[in-house]
Amino acid sequence: MTFRLSTPHSPPRPGRLWLQLLLWVGFLLSLLIGLGALLGLFLLPDLEQETALVVADPLLLVEPAAIPPHLALLQLAGADGDALVRQAANAGERTLAYSILLYDGTLTPARQANELLRVGRQFLTVDDPLRALAAFNRARTVTLFALPMPPVERGQLLARVADGLLQAGEVVGALQTAAQAQYVAVQAAGLLPAQRGQILQAVEPIIRAHGSPDEIQRLSELLRAPGQAPQRVALISRLPGLRAEYPAPFVLADLRNQRMSAAQTLIDRLILTSGQDIEVERSALAEALLAEDRLWGEIYAGWNSPALQLTQRHKLLLDYRDWLLVKAQAAEGGFGLRLVDSWAADKQGTREALGRVMGELNALVTAQIEEEPDLLSRAVLRLEVLHWLALQAELGFYPNAPLGDLGSHMETTQAELETRNSPPDLPIYYDAGAQPPGFRIARRFE
Repeated sequence: MTFRLSTPHSPPRPGRLWLQLLLWVGFLLSLLIGLGALLGLFLLPDLEQETALVVADPLLLVEPAAIPPHLALLQLAGADGDALVRQAANAGERTLAYSILLYDGTLTPARQANELLRVGRQFLTVDDPLRALAAFNRARTVTLFALPMPPVERGQLLARVADGLLQAGEVVGALQTAAQAQYVAVQAAGLLPAQRGQILQAVEPIIRAHGSPDEIQRLSELLRAPGQAPQRVALISRLPGLRAEYPAPFVLADLRNQRMSAAQTLIDRLILTSGQDIEVERSALAEALLAEDRLWGEIYAGWNSPALQLTQRHKLLLDYRDWLLVKAQAAEGGFGLRLVDSWAADKQGTREALGRVMGELNALVTAQIEEEPDLLSRAVLRLEVLHWLALQAELGFYPNAPLGDLGSHMETTQAELETRNSPPDLPIYYDAGAQPPGFRIARRFE
């Protein structure tokens, strides 16, 4: 038997050297990819949570550190919200404008939608896509439900929302919103052919770039002959008629004036000291807010008094809801600084109170609708109320709202209007299977 021993220090053949190098390079690349994937497991949940936050509760996206308190406190000092949000957006104070738009339930729909679009684009310029998307989606929601709103303005606003979503990288949402604008163009009663064409042209680039062949073909057909929509009925708002002033205690005006004065004093101190040494003035405003809140609690306790008409109870509940939104804004730092510590510590309590008050308002307005003697008028009013309640839920003003029930009642009421020869021109349906679930204008022009 013969044995052959290789020399211990003999160099490997050239082919084996290259093979070893390749194996080492492959091992290092695999290691880097694995580490990257592991890092992604830690980072991705945060991104998913932030994205889900936009969908689930836009009211939580306030950024207190970026809100100048001497300007934000003007709300508590009595400044008109409509004018203040416009001035903030004009001055480039996008975070302040956004905070007002998130919490002010008194703004007109047109003002809300237009300023949300402007603020959304300002967030895009500073690379804040989360808040940009939240602003664009909120503008879309307001535009879908808004009454009253001229159909040409509704269509144009939806087209602008679609463009904003596209700029923010939300292609699917942009295409869906462009489709909503297209439905307005074709279905809305009262639009002239030229106006329909304007809306269709506004969404044409998005649909042609990202739509399916069938969607592109349908758009081309509509552009060639916008024509007139089938005879359908546009809703006319009657909701303000369900509200009437109630006998509020005289002391409420006094407490409101004290709060406004305390807010102005704090503003003056902030400007004078550049935000330093403000505890005395801040505490005074906090006490004024707490005193006003205690009185609101007493007023709310008597909302169901037999001495009040249904219209007065409606207005009382709505006013208390607006006060709760002030509390929520303060608790989340929406005025740019800490105000009432107990409110910040009990955000969930304020949220639950909002849901409770809106639930009571939901039941109350149902009773008001039943007082309408004419069945057709009753159905039309019911549909508007359902739209309004759904809007409050979508804006975050109606926590834990029964969205499925609101959607099914909408569908039933719209079907009733069909049988009474008064089909709504822009029927809205709740799509529970969508991601995320939401309301949409139904396609009715086939």
